[in-house]
Amino acid sequence: QMGEALDHGMVLVLSLWDDTEVNMLWLDSAYPTDQSADRPGVARGPCPGGAASEPKYLRSTFPKSHVTFSHIKVGTIGSTTQDGSGRRMDGVEYV
Repeated sequence: QMGEALDHGMVLVLSLWDDTEVNMLWLDSAYPTDQSADRPGVARGPCPGGAASEPKYLRSTFPKSHVTFSHIKVGTIGSTTQDGSGRRMDGVEYV
């Protein structure tokens, strides 16, 4: 099914966002917070959470934060790695 979906074409979407409702704990911490981290599926990563992980704190502490997405390569599997010559690979689109 994935191959069929890829045949129809896909769009790469990169975004940067935060979550003021649960502070993105669902992504890389223990979530839901009312469950034991020992329960399967609750421990999702090493982030301890807390006030320093809240969007309000991060936005006020790092008001000029930004992100740059670069050196993104598009091509068939194995076609986007260097062959040792340092030249760009044939058939790869650099965006």
